[in-house]
Amino acid sequence: MLLLTLVPVASGALAGVAAVALGFPAVHGITLGFGVTLIGESVDYAIYLFIQRSGDFRSSVWPTIRLGVLTSICGFAALLPSAFPGLSQLGLYSIAGLAAAALVTRFVLPEWLPRAARIRDLTAAGFYLERLLGRLRAARGALLVVALLAGTLLYLHRGALWSRELNALSPIRAADMQLDEQLRAAAGLPDAGYIVAVTAADREAALAAADAVGARLTPLVDEGVIGGFDSPTRFLPSSAVQEARRRTLPAAAVLRASLDEGLEGLPLTTARLEPFVDAVQRAREGPLLRRADLEGSSFGPVVDALLVRGPAGWSALLPVSARDSANLPDSAVTQVRSAVASASVGAELLDLKGEADRLYSGYLSEAVRLAIGGFVAIVLLLLIALRSAARVVRVVAPLALSVLTVAALFAALGHALTILHVVGMLLIVAVGSNYALFFDRAATHPESRSLPLTLASLVVANLATVIAFGVLAASSVPVLAHLGATVAPGTLLALLFAAMLSPPVTPTTPRPASG
Repeated sequence: MLLLTLVPVASGALAGVAAVALGFPAVHGITLGFGVTLIGESVDYAIYLFIQRSGDFRSSVWPTIRLGVLTSICGFAALLPSAFPGLSQLGLYSIAGLAAAALVTRFVLPEWLPRAARIRDLTAAGFYLERLLGRLRAARGALLVVALLAGTLLYLHRGALWSRELNALSPIRAADMQLDEQLRAAAGLPDAGYIVAVTAADREAALAAADAVGARLTPLVDEGVIGGFDSPTRFLPSSAVQEARRRTLPAAAVLRASLDEGLEGLPLTTARLEPFVDAVQRAREGPLLRRADLEGSSFGPVVDALLVRGPAGWSALLPVSARDSANLPDSAVTQVRSAVASASVGAELLDLKGEADRLYSGYLSEAVRLAIGGFVAIVLLLLIALRSAARVVRVVAPLALSVLTVAALFAALGHALTILHVVGMLLIVAVGSNYALFFDRAATHPESRSLPLTLASLVVANLATVIAFGVLAASSVPVLAHLGATVAPGTLLALLFAAMLSPPVTPTTPRPASG
């Protein structure tokens, strides 16, 4: 039975990969990593089937699962139009995976169930949960306080609620990133955030332009405005510079005369330095250094990284480093921009970190808008399916409240939300909708044994989700920890709030004394 529980998950994972592979040129790592986690909802389907199989699964359980799958599809479909490829792939993966898992649960698992298979009867636990449910309903007034507290916290932290820096998605821990910045600053390494880019028609023109920019930046290094800069011309000078340097090398006769004069009275003779004289003459008369000459050396990859060819020609890149910190101060940035402009070679100072953060901020804003749109689509779907505004409110309210509560908890702890938290909140809605829909069906279709088994299956499914994402929350990888810390408490709260807001059910037939 445990192995059969994994069949919908494996089917969903394969269907998700196939769908993404058909719809995109390549499958991103984030899709595989988080996609398999997201379709963990499909484990719940098998749990509902096995625990409640004493009844008619097709008429009592499947309609609720089907509606839950449709609500999840509405939520994840909101990610499809995203300009962020990772999110759009994640949406397609989740839709295909959940649909495949649900269909396997409906049409395959019932046929594969061994006739002699037995699982623990959870009816007794269900009756206990039924009595506990009554106490939870009596305390539903506390949800108003929870909503007010969550709303207040979100309002007070509205300015710092979202992290709009791309570093928030880094798998590297914040302490390690800070140590890296300190070491880079101490070593005088270039700041990856600022690069001077100059574009020209050919490689020689780009190198010449890099020389011109370097001549303007060198005084800033001498004055202590910047810590330094890199340039491809340090490893591959332009032909004009090489020619100029070669012209400064003396002829052999002149060099020997200079050495005779300089070594007069010393134990070293010019004859002993003849290999040096020969080396100077080879440099004076030999061919100029070309990129091919660097092949196989450590300089070759450096030149290729700083001198790149693009559609518009060749671009020379000059990373700029700060003097005493990891980032350039605003005053230094202003002076660098002025120096670059004065070179008159069409160079530009690029703020890579700023541009990346602005791009990510756009993706984040879009993801929030799409998530809200998906939530609206879920509400419309439920209105069509349930045909009752009151029932829709009972289903939607615990989902919205659990998302708001989790967001408020992050705000209170000083953790800004990222685009991964948005994905986690979508999963809270996807998983939590099943809980709320089962409570709704138990109230509108009361049966003698349906509520205890429903409660037992919901608790088992919820514990499986909380444990799985609780492990992720303890991960040392920040992106995994963010997702786990969002989904684990969110799904637990979704079940708790759905139970508190569930309508009263016709009393269940008392459990026989013999058990």
